[in-house]
Formats: sequence, C-alpha cells, structure tokens
Amino acid sequence: MFHYISTKKHFISFLCIILLLTFLLPQTAKAETDLRGESIYQIMVDRFYDGDPTNNATGEAFRYAENTQDDYRYMHGGDWQGIIDKIPYIKGMGYTAIWISPVTDPQLWGIPDANGIQWPTAYHGYNVFDPNRASRYFGNKDPQKSKELLKKLVDTCHANGLKVIIDIVPNHIGDYLQSLGTNAHYTTNSGLKPGSQTEPAAPFNNINWYHNNGDIFFANEHPHTVASTKMLESCDLGGLDDINYENADARSAIFSSIKNWFTYTGADAARVDAAKCMKPSDIHALQDYLGVATFGENFDMDVDFIKDWVGDNVETGMLDFPLFQAIVNDFAYSNNFNDTTQISIQSILAKDYLYGSHVNDMVTFIDNHDRNRFLTEANGDVSKLQNALTFLFTVRGIPVVFQGTEQNRGNANGFLLGGIADTYNRWSMVTKDFKGNIINNYFNPSTNTYQLISKLNNIRSKYEALQNGTQREMWSSSHYYAFSRRVDSGSNKGQEVICAFHNSSGNNTVTMPLRAESTLIPGTKLVNVLDSSDQIIVTDDKKVCISLNGNSSKIYVADNIVTKLIPVTFTIKNAITTMGQNIYLSGNVEALGNWSPSLAIGPASCPHYPTWTLTVYLPAGQKIEYKVIKKDSNGSVTWQSGSNHLFTVPTSGTGEATVTW
Repeated sequence: MFHYISTKKHFISFLCIILLLTFLLPQTAKAETDLRGESIYQIMVDRFYDGDPTNNATGEAFRYAENTQDDYRYMHGGDWQGIIDKIPYIKGMGYTAIWISPVTDPQLWGIPDANGIQWPTAYHGYNVFDPNRASRYFGNKDPQKSKELLKKLVDTCHANGLKVIIDIVPNHIGDYLQSLGTNAHYTTNSGLKPGSQTEPAAPFNNINWYHNNGDIFFANEHPHTVASTKMLESCDLGGLDDINYENADARSAIFSSIKNWFTYTGADAARVDAAKCMKPSDIHALQDYLGVATFGENFDMDVDFIKDWVGDNVETGMLDFPLFQAIVNDFAYSNNFNDTTQISIQSILAKDYLYGSHVNDMVTFIDNHDRNRFLTEANGDVSKLQNALTFLFTVRGIPVVFQGTEQNRGNANGFLLGGIADTYNRWSMVTKDFKGNIINNYFNPSTNTYQLISKLNNIRSKYEALQNGTQREMWSSSHYYAFSRRVDSGSNKGQEVICAFHNSSGNNTVTMPLRAESTLIPGTKLVNVLDSSDQIIVTDDKKVCISLNGNSSKIYVADNIVTKLIPVTFTIKNAITTMGQNIYLSGNVEALGNWSPSLAIGPASCPHYPTWTLTVYLPAGQKIEYKVIKKDSNGSVTWQSGSNHLFTVPTSGTGEATVTW
C-alpha cells in the first residue's frame, strides 16, 4: 500500500506509476503508412516448404510430381510451419519482409466446367471458400489451431525482424455460382469429387451479394473507357464470383473478415489481389479500415491507368507492372533503354511524376507467380538476371523478389508460357518424384545470386538514398543507363548514390555530368560498393567517367560514406538451449540490432553442440559492446547475464571472438 504525505507528492507518485506502467505494458504499434525501406520476399506458400505433412490435402487433390502442366494445378504441401522453419534462409538474404499467399480457407475443387471437368483450385488461395477461417492446408484441420499457427508465423517473423504482408482477396470468392442475373444458383450436382464445396461458407453464400454478370471479356478492356472500367468492376475474373460492393452487407462482411486477420495476427501490410477489378475508392476505404499500408495488383502496363490507384486518397502504392515490363524488355532482351516508342526504362521512369509523392511506394519486381521467370525470359543468362536484380534494388520503389529467384532457376520446363504464367514458373523449392522422394532441394544459400541479393539488401539498408531518395536520370542511350538517387532533405541531406547499367555484350565507357541538384564537389572519390577496389573521381567540371562490361552494373557512393566491413566470427561456448531456441547476438551497433532483440543477428550455426558460431560483418576499427541471447519460436528472449562483452574490430583481415554462456 502507498502512503502519501501531500497532494503534490500524491500526484507525482501517481504520475510516475502511470508512466512506469506505460513503459512496462506491451505497446500497440502505430499503423505504418508505407513500406519504404523494406525489401520483400514473395512466398507462394504451397510451393515453399512442407513443414507439417499432417495438414496436406489427400486423395486426388494432392500431387508430389512436377512433370506436366496439370501437376502444377494440385496442392504440393507447403505450409506456414515450413516458412517458420526456413526463416534463417530468408534472413540470410537480408530481406526485411515476406509477402505470403492468401491465408483463408480455399475452395478445394471448382464446379464442373462445360465439359464436366472439375479442376483443382486450392493451392494458391485466390479461390476462397471461407474468408473467416484460416487455411486448413497451410495450418491445421482444426480451425482454431490453424488460426493460432498463423499468428505464430507472424510472431516468429517479428521476433526475427521480418514484417509480414498478407495477400488479401476482397474482390471475389471462389467459383460457385451457375448462370447469370436472376437465374444465378448454386449447383445441386451430387456427383462431385470428395471434398468439393457447392457454395461458399455462410454468410458468403448469399447469392444477392454478387454481381452475377458473367466473366470479364478482356478483349474489350483496351482502350480504357468508362464502359470497360465498369466491366472490370462488375464482372467475374475468370469465373470467380464477384462481390457487389453496392450491397452494404456484402461490403461489411468482406471488410470485417479481412480486418480480423490483421487484428488477430498483428500482420503489417496487405497486398490487394485483383485491385484492377475494384474501384480505387473502395480499396482506399479498405486500407483505412485495416490501418496498414497496402499495395494492389493492377495487371496493366499503362502508367496513366495505374496512377488512379496510387495516392493519399487511394492506395499507398501498387505493384509496378509498367516498370516490370520495361525491366524484362531492356534487361532480358537487351532492348534500347531510351526507346520512347515502346515500354522502356526511360519511357516508364519519365512518367514517375504521375505518382506524385508516392513514387517510392511503388512495389517493383522482375517476375512473380503470374509471369514467366525472368531467367527464362533472359534465355538462361545469369548475368542478365543479376544485372536486373541490381537495378531492382537501386531504382526508386520497394523491391520484391519471387521465391527461388536466388537459385538461378527459370521456368521448370525451360520454355516461355503464354498468357498468365501459372504452371512451370510455380515450381516447389523442394521438388519430388510422384512417390514423394526428394529430387532437388532449392534452399541453397551458396548460389552466386543468393549471395548477390544478400549484398544488395545490405547496401540498400545502409543508404537512405536507395530507400527514399529522389530518382534522377543521368544518362540514357541504347544500351547504357545511369541514374542518381539523392536525399534532398532531412538528416542525410546530400547523400547520393550513382548507379550505372549496361544491357548488352562488350564494354562501354561514358563520361557524364553530375545532376544540377548534386552537391558532390570536384575531387570527391566515389567507390563502387559492389567492388571497393573500383574507384573514380569527380572531375573539375563535375563529371564522372564510368566503364561497364557486358550486362553489368556499378553502384557508386562518396568515399566518406563508405565503411569498410570486416568479417568477425563469434564462437559461443556452453550455450544450452531447449527445443525451439536459437542463439543470437545483440549489441550497440546497427549490424547487431542496436540492442533490439527483434533485430539481433542470427541464428548462429551449431557445428558441435553446445558450441555455436556466427560470422558478422562489422565496421573496421569500431569498438563494440555485445551480449548473447536465446530466442525461441514464440519470440521469448533470454539475455546472457553479466557485463557486456567488449570487442574492437580489426582494421583489416578478419576478426575472432570467443565467449562462454
């Protein structure tokens, strides 16, 4: 019991208690308004990793083999536990966020088509059965346990410094309704495949909640008109029952179902499927209701059309399909960077002004689950892939990379797919024969592209200019393109990164002037952060000379903002762990998370239990303080007792430090 001598002391003591409780109680994070600074790894859950075979679909709905196109239409076993198991693999590339497939319970089998064939529909998650139930195939057959596992995935990602972006499906449900208009009905066919659902789960089985106008006829979409836009908004996308947002009950039900996933799990952002088929105002209302950043899918290469979905009164950002197509054209096929008569790097970036202040919220990519793998477009040329990735991680916007890109593998059959690519590009990270025997495991952290992505993510995280900087073209010719990213205000004002790209064979050298906005002065040494031995000087007339080999790129920064990094190997002895625990390092420098457990580096490897090792790149000559921590899959943290460990990073070579728990 507290005793107070005076009213003033009473008030002060009360205030102190309130402040203390405020500090001790779990804090509710402020809703993020954007994803700038993030780097996203796209995961198609069913094709990622099977961490729990007990939740796999059974019978005809499941296949191991990936030989024919039909094989790719069935479930293959990936799940949320598989993502949890592979977090170290993802973190090893330096990503800060993952984008996962829709989390709701899917329609297992489609309704028979005109030929009486039932196609499998469940693996990708876009054909929804129950918006209020967590997927039984990604989680657990028990709805509550499945929901809890999804939350565990989000919590574990957060404990490892990863944000989670959920793919949401507000435009439609699965394909259930037959006929059109007032004749729309659910099938009464009793001879369907085991596990078939004849209608969506209540309350989404209300026929009046859907437009029932038939399919979108994409041949009539272009040019965009009032009529074609109305068709997109009120007709079915590939037969998927289109929700009528003018029906208040339908709108409220789908909004609430989506909101509940974010409230329960604490997920950080949303990718909006089929945003092209919804009014921008409806998506903005949904984004406001969710309280998180969203970016939408508008499968269109026209900046003038896509811009209507981007802004303060619509979505935070969009998937940048126009820039995607320019990257494929210019980096995979070596088209001219400066061809303004078609989709090119120069022609697309020249329209960035249409996105206004949200240009850095555009989500950029070189391929995804609906497009051919970039490496197949590039005819298997890994140098073109790596050149395109370097562009992706340095150009304005937020980079997202589709799972498996780091493994230097294109489409599984090696050939381009026409139309929507949805089979051979969606191979599993662990491929198996028809009996389930492993053929290939594509979780190899030693590929040169895995290592490049790790380096690019590290570079991007170090320079604000690559996250929020203004993009300005410096040079554009047929096969040579260069730009500057510069911070124009704030504490890092003047920080500038210069990036140059060559997209054909042979060598090319260009001397180009700095941008008028640049504050780099004559005599400034610029260092290529991809190869610190490569250095150039700003000339007296404020120009730089950059030489590039075929299909290559360089990233230059001023020498005074380049920090030499030294690999330091930490050995931790006698660190006894329990099931689910791993060992991490936390310390007073950015590379060790600035004492934040969620940003601690790790997990350490364990070659000889209970001895653990971890190699970290640290600034040369810097004095650091650090401790060892244990973290479990629920995010619980145990700190090493005693004083902080002290270590001075060598100025060259490598470093070693050994501590005992």
